Amino acid sequence: MMHGNGGQGRVHPAASSSDFSGEMNQSVSAPSSDPSSSPLYSFHFEKPVPPPPHPPPKAAQPGEYVVQVPKDKVFRVPPPENARLFEHYTRRAKRRRRCSCARVCACLLAALLALAVLLAAAAGVAYLVLRPERPAYAVQALAVSGLAGVGNASSIPAAAAFSPGFAATVRADNPNGRIGVRYESGRVSVSYDGVLLAGGAWPAFYQGPRNVTVFVAKAKGSGIRFSERVRGQMAAAERIRSVPFDVDVEVPVRLQIGTVKTWAVPARARCAVAVDRLAADAKVVSASCHVKVRFLSWRN
Repeated sequence: MMHGNGGQGRVHPAASSSDFSGEMNQSVSAPSSDPSSSPLYSFHFEKPVPPPPHPPPKAAQPGEYVVQVPKDKVFRVPPPENARLFEHYTRRAKRRRRCSCARVCACLLAALLALAVLLAAAAGVAYLVLRPERPAYAVQALAVSGLAGVGNASSIPAAAAFSPGFAATVRADNPNGRIGVRYESGRVSVSYDGVLLAGGAWPAFYQGPRNVTVFVAKAKGSGIRFSERVRGQMAAAERIRSVPFDVDVEVPVRLQIGTVKTWAVPARARCAVAVDRLAADAKVVSASCHVKVRFLSWRN
């Protein structure tokens, strides 16, 4: 038996020349190249079997819903290998991000360290070349007002309040040959034995290299009351013509080299001054000043 193309026909060998039961046999006298024209074969054609019909959709039971989803919208559950691959790639990406952040931080730290080293080297070279020296200060005169009779307990009551005033003549000397000093507005205060008597302003000015500047800083106080002990000390000091006061100065300072200025640093100075009497024409009998500037190194 031999099947034809597509399963649409079947080829059977002819039983005999006299069998004509619904089949077509054809004899030919001459041989032909077409096998179908040979009397040894017969053709029997059958209709193709149709596919079975789709079963009707199941009817929804009461309380149920039937949802029809297109085939291309149905997603399968991924195999476990996909989850393992996802975890592997996620861990590798996290490691790469951590390495990248660590590398960036290391580079930034190295750059900052190199910059700090360069700045320190430049500051060292500038210090060796410029050789900065500490400015000198001196209180040349200290006029006193508002304290007359403070030591006379018989004429002035012990509970009396005083309004002292001071006018300090200050000499500022800048010995540096290439460095200027720029003073900003500051504060001046005068005290006696730890008791604050008056306060005032330090004037702002610029002092060029190898320059000497003399100026007057004023301070004023009010409502000052002294104890009997302090009044007795001031009276005894005035009798020996040596009344000690402390003059404190706090002022921001900038160094200037040409047109280049440094940042402002706080400068503090304390001057111990003694005058011969508590009057406007008092004379300074002794004076010494100590200067302290933060973040600056001066050569004495």
